[in-house]
Amino acid sequence: MKKENLFRVIAIFMCSAIFLCACGKKNDASVISTSPATAEADKEHIYNLENIELPITGKYSINYMDRGKDYLFLVANMYETENVDRQLFKVSLSTGEVSEIPFVLGENEDIDNLAGDQNDNVYIFKVENSEESDGKKKGSIVKLSSEGEPIWEAPLTEEDLNNYVQSVAYLKDKGIMTCAEGNISLYDENTGEGRVVIKKDNGEEYYYGSLFASKTGDVYLSEDDSSDDNRYRVKKYNPEKMEFDEEFLLPNGVYGSNIYPGESYDFYYEDYAKIVAFNLGDEETTLVCDYTSSDILSCYMNYICEAPDGTFYIVNRDDNGDSALGCMTKVNASDVKDKETLTLGVVYVPDSVRSQVVKFNKKSDKYKIQIIDYGESLTEDTVAAYDEVLKRIGLDLTQGCGPDMLVVDFDMPLESYVEKGAIEPLDSYFDNDPEVNTQDFLQNILDSTRIDGKMYSILPLYGIDTCVVSKDVVGDQTVTLSNYEDICKSNGMDPQLGMGSQTREMAVSLYSTIGNTFVDYAQGTCSFDSDDFISFLQFVKQFPATSEETGFEYEDFETFYREKKSLLYEYYLTSFEDYQVLKKGYFGTDVEFNGFPTADGGKSFIRPFVRLAMNHDSKNKEAAWEFMKSFILEDYQNNVEWGLPIRRSALDALAAKAQEKPYYIDENGKKVEGGSVWGIGDIEVEITELSKEETQQVVDFIESVTDIESYELKVNDIISEEAGAFYEDQKSAKEVADVIQSRVSLYLSENF
Repeated sequence: MKKENLFRVIAIFMCSAIFLCACGKKNDASVISTSPATAEADKEHIYNLENIELPITGKYSINYMDRGKDYLFLVANMYETENVDRQLFKVSLSTGEVSEIPFVLGENEDIDNLAGDQNDNVYIFKVENSEESDGKKKGSIVKLSSEGEPIWEAPLTEEDLNNYVQSVAYLKDKGIMTCAEGNISLYDENTGEGRVVIKKDNGEEYYYGSLFASKTGDVYLSEDDSSDDNRYRVKKYNPEKMEFDEEFLLPNGVYGSNIYPGESYDFYYEDYAKIVAFNLGDEETTLVCDYTSSDILSCYMNYICEAPDGTFYIVNRDDNGDSALGCMTKVNASDVKDKETLTLGVVYVPDSVRSQVVKFNKKSDKYKIQIIDYGESLTEDTVAAYDEVLKRIGLDLTQGCGPDMLVVDFDMPLESYVEKGAIEPLDSYFDNDPEVNTQDFLQNILDSTRIDGKMYSILPLYGIDTCVVSKDVVGDQTVTLSNYEDICKSNGMDPQLGMGSQTREMAVSLYSTIGNTFVDYAQGTCSFDSDDFISFLQFVKQFPATSEETGFEYEDFETFYREKKSLLYEYYLTSFEDYQVLKKGYFGTDVEFNGFPTADGGKSFIRPFVRLAMNHDSKNKEAAWEFMKSFILEDYQNNVEWGLPIRRSALDALAAKAQEKPYYIDENGKKVEGGSVWGIGDIEVEITELSKEETQQVVDFIESVTDIESYELKVNDIISEEAGAFYEDQKSAKEVADVIQSRVSLYLSENF
């Protein structure tokens, strides 16, 4: 399984990733490894990327592309015209020269896809946006020479007309193959006649498949299917049998889509911010280009085409987010300027962090940040394997050989590393830097990073994990553990469904919020043997054991709050827009941010989205600080696209914008009024401006939250393991609480 999949699975159980490694020895010899944090700067996988401008005036996007023999073909959509225009271009793979291929669309016609063949002919899939009076759709495939001379035009098959064409590929000496939701059609390259060679089983409701061609002209089909070791399967098309029969396994970490034919290798594939290559039969990929080492801002390429000389022509997003055609050329290792290396440890690097790394590297003449991806050491897609990574990183940090900086996820036992002297306090950096003034930031967010009075991390981007209630239902009350059941019953709600889809099997989200209030990590103590924790166990016990036991589908719960069938709705607040989604959509009335019910009130939590810390043993602390502080300066804070900023002026700007009528900037750069629409059940919520009072309610709530959501994997595992005995009536709540108290106390004494 690709490591991003593991993170997604872990996130479901509130166990998001953390990055760490080991560099020394542990009593258990199985946990001996060498720290990658000491790795030298990568000079072997660096490419220079230069944008290639299309001969077009105004803005455009590049939608469809495919290679032939000597050309890369692509379609550009132009937006600064009265109507959206399409133009067809070819790019010479030997010179990089771009020229237009003459092609005129009729009224209401549009280009829906394209393919190239090994004779540099290009095939255009053309559809009409209007339907015939009998309701039938119309479309055709057009074959052109590379100069734009029409060769033939033929109608599309009914399957391609009436289904989404997911992919197209050229089959050598045969023609163009399409995959339309499981239906495979083949268009003869000489006549254009289309026929369905494989018909989808009508019983299949969902289908995902992707065709891709090799440099030899063979066509392969990848479906949503993997082997026992999580390697994806592909099958090669047999023209004689008219079926996909010969099976191959793709290398580890390669999915079946966005695979491109190569020259030096059979195929190229993009693996987040990297281009890798492989030949059929390989178990592992070979790294070709590292975007971060190459100072390439893009994280994803829409197309990768290798020219015979090893140059890559790619389609990506430029620095402004617009489509761009680019040329990537290899940089000789001897030509790469030597810089001092700073290391940044991650398991999964957010796009915004990688972008800041690239910007820093471009700006600095002395230092270059190298991202150390500790997630690559995960060999199994299990939480146990992930836990081993956490154990190894703890050893690494405490032995002084970790990376200079860490991207800290909310489940990192940061307090433990602080206690052991592994993390650098940041107070002096804040105090002595003229670009930074602590008064410029939200004090509650800044203070949340303090451990024993000192700041050990920066938290530039976050959300708020809370529970929301209808003001009509609770009035001036706060929902607590003690009054939850009474409030539900007095409003005709079943307490079992009072938190919507919440079940005992998903109670880890409650353990990481309410449950963690019973731990004082700074002092290394806990209070699970208290009456309040017993009340918490009784609170969780009343929920259904599984989602099946609720008797409802997950989507059904979206309307439960409007219908006053559920009381508390857990929600991650990440924008002012969210307030409208909650008020107009989920509840249909005024709402209050109650927080998770505790013994004496409600508690909400700061959920870090980006959080960084510095290794106390870093040899380049000032340089590390220069990078870290870039996240709290105006340039980053004023351009936050998702999440809440720590800088007060940036949050104030978002609040002011929320009070304006929503608008977007059209293709001509003009402001056009109109906001987004959310669908919640059968309700459509149009996002409009907030009142000053509503905006202030959100700001006041954000500033009222003081605690970081602290997910300690081992503590939550202990609660999960032991609480089941109470839920199944095998032990009393007190017996379970005492066992949890004993086990967690032992864990804290050994690790904090």
